[in-house]
Amino acid sequence: MATAYAEAVSLSGEQDMNAHSPDLRISPADADALVKSGEAVILDVVSSASYATMHEAVAGAIRIPPEELADRLDELPKSRTIIAYCT
Repeated sequence: MATAYAEAVSLSGEQDMNAHSPDLRISPADADALVKSGEAVILDVVSSASYATMHEAVAGAIRIPPEELADRLDELPKSRTIIAYCT
């Protein structure tokens, strides 16, 4: 699981959400529990450049680089919480 806090951000633009808000942060242990329960998925939005130099990816995460995200939103489950992870 991620060693840093994952952050959730609305992609709809309906709300003005600050990704650094304490209300939008989740601990790695809580994220892991939500994923294991089937309530959530991890969305890895690490840039392609950063991903190429990473030593370890988030296991089981849906990988969509930020530059492709707008075109690939249909790949994300609508019935589960999405926990976005980036570095």
